[in-house]
Formats: sequence, C-alpha cells, structure tokens
Amino acid sequence: RLFERFYRVDKSGSRKVGGSGLGLAIVKHIIEAHDEKIYVESEPNVGSEFSFTLEKIE
Repeated sequence: RLFERFYRVDKSGSRKVGGSGLGLAIVKHIIEAHDEKIYVESEPNVGSEFSFTLEKIE
C-alpha cells in the first residue's frame, strides 16, 4: 500500500509538514518505466529503508 497514490501512513493529521501522498507512487512509476524494481524494508516505530535498481549504461 505504501506505493499507492494518496496513501499516508500517519492519518492523524498532526504532522506539521503535510504531503499529498504522491511521492512514492511517482517514484515507483518512474522506476518501473525503466523496467527496474523498488524495495522497502520497514521496522515499526523505527522507520523504513527504500532502495531500487538501475541498470548501468555505458
């Protein structure tokens, strides 16, 4: 669900810095347009780590 448009983990509305929930959906779209993959590893109450692949072109 993290990569769905408009999805926000924190739904409390208490965040001082808002967001539209589009960032990860856009990133996923760009990465997949290049036939690559994006990954996420999350640990509750700690955070998330995102990584992706990109083919090196010479």
